[in-house]
Amino acid sequence: MIKLIIFDLDNTLFDTYNQLSKPVLGDMFQRMRAAGMTPEQEKALRERYAYTGFKILADQLGLNPDVVMVGMEAYEFMDMRHIKPYDDAKLLLELPGEKILVTSGIPKVQQEKVDLLGIRDYFEEVIIDDSSSPKNKEIIFERLMKEKSLKPGEVVVVGDNPDSELIGAKNLGIVSVQILRHEGMREGNYDHKIKGLAELKGIIARY
Repeated sequence: MIKLIIFDLDNTLFDTYNQLSKPVLGDMFQRMRAAGMTPEQEKALRERYAYTGFKILADQLGLNPDVVMVGMEAYEFMDMRHIKPYDDAKLLLELPGEKILVTSGIPKVQQEKVDLLGIRDYFEEVIIDDSSSPKNKEIIFERLMKEKSLKPGEVVVVGDNPDSELIGAKNLGIVSVQILRHEGMREGNYDHKIKGLAELKGIIARY
């Protein structure tokens, strides 16, 4: 029986790429190039920015501090007043068990996203991972299982990122559900793949 469902936020519960990332990329990358970003680094950022947090990418790509500062400023001060959750986000209210949001990024920005989206009350807890390591979510999941005395088969993780929440869930034996909101998302070998949250209730009922 599933007792805990852990959700990712960006590109899982709202369209981060089209609502936030895509509109600011042009100006952001122009300023980052001026600060010393290489063509190779820009290419990698453009390919992976849709599903990986900037802090994690900056660390992985070895961006110099000036480039990171420019990118972080663009990210931290972008206008988010227009953001809206995916239409099916309200289905979280129909799901059984405890629900926790675990999201990576700058705490101030991620907290503001949650409030602007109006989804804070969907969760018993909101946890923000401000590390630069995609592996840190696995540590958070393990801690939550210990705190709540749960077995891996009693927990579901729902997210889009194969390098973060999904690999973390798989490593721990947690039921992993990859949500594929965008065409071209890199798929992995996870327990389930879904296009939207309407499919999740049936998956949970199997356990």
